[in-house]
Amino acid sequence: MKTIKGTLETGRFEIPYRKYGDSGNILVCVSGALQTMAIWRSVVKRFTKDFTVVIFDMPGIGRSEIKSGGAQITVEEQLKALHAIISETHTGGELALAGSSWGTAIAASYAALYPDTVQHLVLSSFGMQPNAGMKELVQRASALYEAGDYAGGADLILELFGAQIGDSYKKQIIAQFKQLNDTHAESFYEHTVNILKLGRLDEVVDLTQIKARTIIINGANDSIIDLDDMYVAEKLIPDCELLLVPDVGHFLHFERPELLDDYERFLVPGK
Repeated sequence: MKTIKGTLETGRFEIPYRKYGDSGNILVCVSGALQTMAIWRSVVKRFTKDFTVVIFDMPGIGRSEIKSGGAQITVEEQLKALHAIISETHTGGELALAGSSWGTAIAASYAALYPDTVQHLVLSSFGMQPNAGMKELVQRASALYEAGDYAGGADLILELFGAQIGDSYKKQIIAQFKQLNDTHAESFYEHTVNILKLGRLDEVVDLTQIKARTIIINGANDSIIDLDDMYVAEKLIPDCELLLVPDVGHFLHFERPELLDDYERFLVPGK
C-alpha cells in the first residue's frame, strides 16, 4: 500500500498527516476533540481498497504544533487546517469526508462552505449543540484542568460515556491523557469551554447548502448527544439518511466494529 507521511505548515500551525493508498477517490477523516489520527486505523485498513485515505492531527492535538500565538484554536482555524489538508492531498476524483464527534461539526461546516467539492459525507456521533451530559463533562474537565490533573480526563471520559468500548481503546485513551503536555491540555480546555458558547450548529452553518450524499450515524445510548438533532439535520441536509444504532454509545465502531460494514455500504455502493 502506497503511504505518504508529511507535515503541512498552514497559518500558525504545523499539521502532520498520513496518506494511504493510490485511488483517484479520496476519503479525508476529521477527528473529534483530543482525538489523534490514530483513531482511524481500522478505517484506513478497511477503505484503502476503494479510496486514498487521509488522516491528520488537528491543531492543538497529537503531534501537531502551534508555532505562534496562544493555545485557543478557533473553528475558523480548524476549517482552514482541513482545507489546507484537502488542497494538499486531493488530486482529483470524488472527495468523501468522515467526521467523528466534534469532527462532524467541522466536516459538515466544510461541506456547506464548499458544496461542489464534497461528494460524500459521513457524520458519526453527530449533534447540534451541547446537551446536559456534555455540559457536565465540560464542567468536570475544567476542574481537572485547573487542578493540573490531566490524566484524570481519561477516567472522566470512561465514566461518563466510554464504559462500552473495548480494553485496547480504553488503554489508548488513558495513555493519551497521561502524555498530554501543557499546550495541548490548554487547547483542549479552551475548546471544551468554547463548545458551550457556540450555540446551535444550524444557527451558524447553513446545512441546506450541503450537496454531498450524507449519512448520520449515532448510537442510541450516546449520553452527550441529543438524538433529536439528527432528525433536525435530516430535514435540512437535502440528501441525507440516518442510522441509529441500538445498544451503542458515543464511540460507535470502537464499541461495535461491524459498523464499518455500514460505513462501507454507504461509501462504496454495491458492496
